[in-house]
Amino acid sequence: MTRRLLWLLDGLGVGGAEALVVPFARTLDRTQYELTVACLGRIEGEMVVSRLREAGVPVVEFGARNLRDLRTFRRVRDYVRDQRIDLIHAHLTYAGIWSALLTRQTGIPSVVSLHVATSATRTLRPSLRHRISTDVRDWLMRKVLNRWATRVIMVSEALRQTYLRHGDLRPEKVQVVHNGIELDRFARDREATRDRVHAEFDIPRDAPVLVTVAVLRPGKGVEVLLEAARAVKDAHFLILGDGPKRAEWEALASAHGIGERVHWAGYRTDVDALLAGCDLLVHPSLDDAFPTVLLEAMAAGLPVVASEVGGIPEIVVVGDTGLLVSPGDAAALARSINALLLDRAQLVRMGEVGREVATTRFSTGAWVGRLVGVYEDVLPALSS
Repeated sequence: MTRRLLWLLDGLGVGGAEALVVPFARTLDRTQYELTVACLGRIEGEMVVSRLREAGVPVVEFGARNLRDLRTFRRVRDYVRDQRIDLIHAHLTYAGIWSALLTRQTGIPSVVSLHVATSATRTLRPSLRHRISTDVRDWLMRKVLNRWATRVIMVSEALRQTYLRHGDLRPEKVQVVHNGIELDRFARDREATRDRVHAEFDIPRDAPVLVTVAVLRPGKGVEVLLEAARAVKDAHFLILGDGPKRAEWEALASAHGIGERVHWAGYRTDVDALLAGCDLLVHPSLDDAFPTVLLEAMAAGLPVVASEVGGIPEIVVVGDTGLLVSPGDAAALARSINALLLDRAQLVRMGEVGREVATTRFSTGAWVGRLVGVYEDVLPALSS
């Protein structure tokens, strides 16, 4: 029997949880599940919507003004009843709260995926003003999920342990499902892609290229990378991403005397086409639940040097697919980078092993299979 599955998102743009829904829709067995994607707020990612509709997935926009929009909440409740939805899979805070409340009112089971730590659980503390504005919302989410959500999914064991230490979620309700990626997007001709990268960013052909992909905001550790770059001679650093810290970090690179070796590419939609042209991915983040860019780099055949924080040790196999360093330690970061750049054979071997690990553990098919396992575990319990 085909089940009716609703993916419920806070918003629909071009990043975050919404970036997962298109690969999910393409991979999901439609003979088992009939998928609909719903957006509580406004739809901004028209490209995402187009791809979903091309895959035969209907998209619904509810236009909720805020968490307290009771009229829209009743519309969502009526929708899931009228459409005879069998299971709601919600992502992030608002959708998580509403889906749990819908379970309470309708009896329809809800699975809620949390991709990041809340303000009360994350390692990096936000500003006082931001913390005050979000603490009540996050506290409400944890309490509501603990009471009424059928299952809560964490993207890493590290994130699960963080929430459990906080004490608001029952351990038996929370489980880990690692995300996956569409591997074929990152399988490129390395030499041809390398030529393109060196030509586009005017990098000498014999210079190694180290790539970092991140939103340029506090906590991403780019300032640590720039400090380490001073001790990595001859290499060039390609920064893919944009954000509020870009101007400050560009000035810092110049102050360190490495401005000519750091290339600020801004926000790119072709990250998959650029990764294979680089030699090494560096991820200096100070806090990260489960960065999928590491999976993408491994799928492209790149070794990884990253901070040993959050869910990163669940991705990187030290000595086999990359190296880990203490967060914020620029000297250790530089030593690890130099060690790999000086041993080309090891660099190549790690890239090959990384591709194999990405294929076996982190493919979209493996991820969807894990999610369907959760769905199958939940549905019989509530339909009996």
